[in-house]
Amino acid sequence: MLKILQTFWTGPSNINNENLVSMKAGWLSCEYHWMSWALSCLQAKKTFGEVSLVTDLKGKQILIDQLQLPYSHVSTQLEGALDHYHPSLWALAKIYTYSIQTGPFLHLDGDVFIWQKPDDKFLNSRLAAQNLDKNLEFYTNALNEINDHFIHIPSSLLKKSYEHRDVYGSNAGLLGGNDLEFFKTYCEQAFKFVDENKASLDKVNTGSLNFIFEQYLFCRLAAEANISVSYYGKMVDNPVFKDYIKFEDHPHTQMVHPVGGFKKYHHVCDHVAKKLRNDYPDYYYRVINMVRSAGVNMRSAIYVSPLLHLDELLPLAEKSLAPKKNEPLFERTNAAIEYLNKKYPLKLSSLKTHISRNEFIKQVKLMLPGSAERNCLLEIFRIESTTNSLLKKLYASQTAITGLYKAELKKYKQIQDVFSLPESELLKIEIDRPEHYKLLSTGWNWKLDYKEQVHALIERNFNEEKSSLHVLLIPDELPGSIKEYYLDELDLVIFDTLKDTFTIGDILPEMKQYFSLDEIEEDYSTFKQLIISTIKGILYAGVIKISS
Repeated sequence: MLKILQTFWTGPSNINNENLVSMKAGWLSCEYHWMSWALSCLQAKKTFGEVSLVTDLKGKQILIDQLQLPYSHVSTQLEGALDHYHPSLWALAKIYTYSIQTGPFLHLDGDVFIWQKPDDKFLNSRLAAQNLDKNLEFYTNALNEINDHFIHIPSSLLKKSYEHRDVYGSNAGLLGGNDLEFFKTYCEQAFKFVDENKASLDKVNTGSLNFIFEQYLFCRLAAEANISVSYYGKMVDNPVFKDYIKFEDHPHTQMVHPVGGFKKYHHVCDHVAKKLRNDYPDYYYRVINMVRSAGVNMRSAIYVSPLLHLDELLPLAEKSLAPKKNEPLFERTNAAIEYLNKKYPLKLSSLKTHISRNEFIKQVKLMLPGSAERNCLLEIFRIESTTNSLLKKLYASQTAITGLYKAELKKYKQIQDVFSLPESELLKIEIDRPEHYKLLSTGWNWKLDYKEQVHALIERNFNEEKSSLHVLLIPDELPGSIKEYYLDELDLVIFDTLKDTFTIGDILPEMKQYFSLDEIEEDYSTFKQLIISTIKGILYAGVIKISS
């Protein structure tokens, strides 16, 4: 019988003394890390029936004792087993799990969300993996570092084995098979490679080695042994991995696996949270309460707002929490003032954002008369001051905040249900504009995903020609903020059309005027799918809504 497995290693026990709940593991915020584990485990259990976990004592404390994830079997064999290895070599824990298996298995990463059970051919394979990676730059970069700095390099990793050739790896989001002899050899070689080069780890990007000794080595050894690997998904030759982060395709997607930096994408994190909240609410609120009780910061700021009134959903005893202050934020405006002061010393030194909107505009016009830079500064001030006004209005009271929260709960479920309908029913669904929004025309794109990028954003925009853009300001209830959504041409056309309520089916003929007759007549199904996919995307983004 095939064993479904997951591995969670919290790191060497002798150096990992931090509050484990705060662990992000590459995610934007720690709550998404634990939500990812919950959603991954629960979907695997729903798909396969049983899931086993290999972890250490701290891992068991979080996933089993606190979150109560329904693993059918839990092993703590990782406790102390990897204490003498670098904490960045997280894939060694998975290699260890592969090495102790005594029967056929399929291993799933804790950020793999699977909706469609693989067919029997895949499940009964000698070797199986998520997908074949081809010529992804991070493989070559890591292999070059290895060849430049390591002394003990197995023949499979030598430069002559990959230089001037296609470079392949077997993505280990899913990895397994029934050829235990192969896994014995593979795991031994992986550990040997790391053990023999411990002295040189500080000369390379240690974390990038995981892809080599797990994914590249697996693929190379299988090829050298002439063993075919079965793949669940399509080959990936673009580092964007676009087919593996499309939560919007549910329920018509096989799986989602947000690798690497995609764990920091806001919309990916939001989907993980909302999907778990929609499908497995008990576990979702268990994660929230665990993080709250640990006193750890999280992006889901709504749960530390004393104005959120959802006692029936948050049954555990609440901590005493300080009220969240909705103070005006002018981070980008202040960064712009700082940028201009460096360029024109002391010209704007007296300018402050806490004055009234009209007074700020008046002072800027006096200090920067007729300047393109003046328009740039005034535009970001206008966006941020409008955002602050919306924040003050929408998050002012218990009724308002709780109402936003409950509306978003309903909205996500509606979208999931609607796009599970047959097309004939889907086309009858009515859509219109959201209840709360502000549409602004802009000359520059001011979207800031990460605060540390603010100075780069300011420098870019102050040195770019003005263009014509449209940004929609809409509530983003989980972080308790206002989201800036920059509409592309098709988004804007659909939004403009929805001055009145339309069914999705009625939108289609309205869109024909924006496409050539040839485009529509030659491939109407592609035209229709483009419109429906765009509607789905902006529904999830909150740009439009399903009519009640």
